[in-house]
Amino acid sequence: MIPWLLAVAAGAAAAVGLYGRRLPQDAYLRSLMALRGVAVLLAVALLFDAPLGARRRATPLVALDVSASWRQVGAGRFAEAAARAQGATGDLLLFGDSLRSGTAPSVPTDGASRVAPAVDRAAALGRPLTVLTDGQLDDAESLEGLPAGSKVDVISAPLVADVAVRSLELPAVASPGDSVELRALVVTAGAPVPSVTVAARLADGSTLAAATLGALDAWSEREWRVRIRVPDRRDAQLVKIVASAPSDTEHRNDTLSTVLDVRGGPTAVFVSTAPDEDARFALDLMRGAMAYGVRGFVRVAPGQWREEGTLARIEESAVRDVLARAPVAVLHGDTALFGAPRSFTRGALALVVPPRDDDGEYFMERAGASPLAPALAGVPWDSLPPVAVGPAPLGTSWSALSARRGRRFDDRVVVAGYDEPRRIAVLPVRGLWRWKFRGGRSADAFAAVWGGVLDWLAQGDTDDRAARVASAWLREGEPVLWRRGAGRDSVVQVRLHRDGTTADVSLTVHFGGGATTATSSPLAAGVWRAAVTGGVSAFVVNPSAEWVPRRPIISRAAVAGTPAAGAARNLRSGWWWYALVLVLLCAEWWMRRRIGLR
Repeated sequence: MIPWLLAVAAGAAAAVGLYGRRLPQDAYLRSLMALRGVAVLLAVALLFDAPLGARRRATPLVALDVSASWRQVGAGRFAEAAARAQGATGDLLLFGDSLRSGTAPSVPTDGASRVAPAVDRAAALGRPLTVLTDGQLDDAESLEGLPAGSKVDVISAPLVADVAVRSLELPAVASPGDSVELRALVVTAGAPVPSVTVAARLADGSTLAAATLGALDAWSEREWRVRIRVPDRRDAQLVKIVASAPSDTEHRNDTLSTVLDVRGGPTAVFVSTAPDEDARFALDLMRGAMAYGVRGFVRVAPGQWREEGTLARIEESAVRDVLARAPVAVLHGDTALFGAPRSFTRGALALVVPPRDDDGEYFMERAGASPLAPALAGVPWDSLPPVAVGPAPLGTSWSALSARRGRRFDDRVVVAGYDEPRRIAVLPVRGLWRWKFRGGRSADAFAAVWGGVLDWLAQGDTDDRAARVASAWLREGEPVLWRRGAGRDSVVQVRLHRDGTTADVSLTVHFGGGATTATSSPLAAGVWRAAVTGGVSAFVVNPSAEWVPRRPIISRAAVAGTPAAGAARNLRSGWWWYALVLVLLCAEWWMRRRIGLR
């Protein structure tokens, strides 16, 4: 309204100022006055882009979930949701593993349920959003950002008994006869399950371990931990975790498989002569970050050694022998217990030397130029808990991280390394466990430091493969994550073969900008073998996570109040208004010339 008031005032002022304060008696002059007033009014209105009419309510968007989780139980639920979406007022969007426009499919097949892109689009356009879903969303927290006037309509599945294996942890590599820990997470759906049995089996049907977990409540989970003996077969072994229950209604989520690479050579080794929290957290991260199987040994008393995990006794000579043959070794505590570590080890080596004297608290200062720089980039060093730092090693090739006592004095090196004759990292520090214990961004900093060190050491290992799959198992619909291997090429050609098929799949993996990881498109479920320069790696693609039950969210109506009004059509949206101003001014000029006015 204000732009139009200003335009009317400007038009009236222009007409009166040119043709006098009194209305002319001559009709010809009154016409000139009207032409000038209207022309100036439109010109000023165009200058302020005045609105044409009142603001209208924004047209809503309708987002339909097309993920495969609709197919768990309750036939007809998706057809009902699709009918509601087609009958709703607004533009239809489909979301799942991606966001796109189109018509509702007859069968939902997406391998994910991500609603965040639809919420972001609605918020950017300022339009309310109607979400039609089964409630099993991967990112339900993103619904907090729904625009005003939105709503979430949930058509949930019937409450039935179902048991599924959600995840598992198992070392990717082990030696024949080793004892390794297996962890599996079993979950249930919306009804109690009276008894659950789990088992770990090989591809030939032989059982490695089995247990009864007992009764589980609705929407509950339970972890199964067991140590299994690695079979004496030097090959990639398919390990299946199978959960079963008498009342189970969905069997496509009962099994989760992975590959255990059984090798004849030694595994990576972690040895601590003075076990503490630093050793514990570093060993846990080492097991999750490295492609090798990891064995840990701790000294509990002079001359008395235990194998970490089982606490089985082991002779000191056996520890020294395993350490000497390891392709990657970490020595914590007294690194000279077995002699000069560079002399009796052959592979990449990390020496963690906690300082004996406590001469103050050292705060992280900065990360320098080093092979670890990509892993350490973006870490908030000034917000981390203090640590104790000892004297720096001599003659190192690089320094990755430094700290300063009391943030003011005595700058010391926290992580340093040697490139020649082999990769050796030195950490003269104690107290990094505080970062992990605090959690959040401090825990991320702990993972960045240790992960960077271990990745750098692993790049110098005896694995000659140009690239390998980062995880021995993943799910259908998830992109495949690749880790760069021993090769120097940033482009790796991969030939993929799925067991039980005859055709191969060829793809190119790009490790751009010196990156150590890259991704490729999702693969169909099955056991896959990836052939690259230097060797072959095996991994399993399991059925989609959409088959695993998750507690559904509830419906939300009239989210965030009244819908926002849409933008009204403005004067500049039509070119003819500019033409009309020109026509009015030209008509006024022509009429003025007829009576001798300029």
